Parts: sequence; structure tokens; C-alpha cells
Amino acid sequence: MTATATIETIWCLRQGTGADSDVNQALCDIIPAFFLEEIGERSLADFVKGLPGVARAMDSAHDDPDDLYLTADTSGKLDHSIWPPGYTTVDMRADQSVAPGLCIPVSHTQNLSLWDHDIGSGDDHLGSITIFEAERGGGELVKLAKSDDESSYYYIKYRVD
Repeated sequence: MTATATIETIWCLRQGTGADSDVNQALCDIIPAFFLEEIGERSLADFVKGLPGVARAMDSAHDDPDDLYLTADTSGKLDHSIWPPGYTTVDMRADQSVAPGLCIPVSHTQNLSLWDHDIGSGDDHLGSITIFEAERGGGELVKLAKSDDESSYYYIKYRVD
């Protein structure tokens, strides 16, 4: 029986600004995945901002936003987008979040990729997570989608039912 993953929140720790080895080094030990219940009463943003190196990495991001869209495969094409609707994008900067409410079927595993739409050049891959059918019933999960090439860091909160 296929499970359904609901993408509840996407929170931008740092939008993609191109390779930045100092940022990548500062965030190399950041927590890649956890159950939301593990952080207690704190919000996702407050918890992550309290980790070593995070505040400095967020402050170093340029003001140029990511033109974010999601795909369920590894193809960075806006016409493969599953969110937002209508082959559009959402501007994202550090410390911003969106609540897609997107439901996707999960049979064994399902990729979810984040992309920055660029006009005139190829779209930039901002990171991916893998959702597992076996996570069904485990509560709200949070996973890190990151790209060392773009120095982008996004946390995705979801549940699998």
C-alpha cells in the first residue's frame, strides 16, 4: 500500500549564493535529519539558529533570493515542477519559510528536489531529500536539503501517513 507524504514546511537557512567554502565548513556538522518532537517546545527556526555557525552563515547570504520550485525527480526543469502550482516559483531568502501543504505518494522511496529557476542559464540544484515509505506513522520529520555547489541549506518538515 502506498503511503502519502505531506510537505508541511520548507524553511530556508541560507539561499543559494554560489560556492562558499567558509559557509560549507561552518555548517558541515549541522544536523541532517531529526524528529520534530526531539527539539521540544522550540520552533524549527529557533532550534537550528542556535546551532554553531548557523547565525554567521545566515548573515553572510546575499540579498538575491532563490526562485524556488520543487520536483519529484532529479530534473531541474520548471516544467517538471510539482510545487508551486502553475510552473511558477516562490522567492526565498534566509530565515523565510513556506507551507506548501503538498501531498505526494511514496512507494518505497520518493525523491524531493529543490531548485532555483534561472532565466538564461540552467537551473541550480539547491538540494534533495529522500522520503521513505517506512517513515509512515513516525510523526513529523525534518530533513536537510543542501548543495555545497550553491551553499544553500533548506530544512523540509514533513510527515508520512
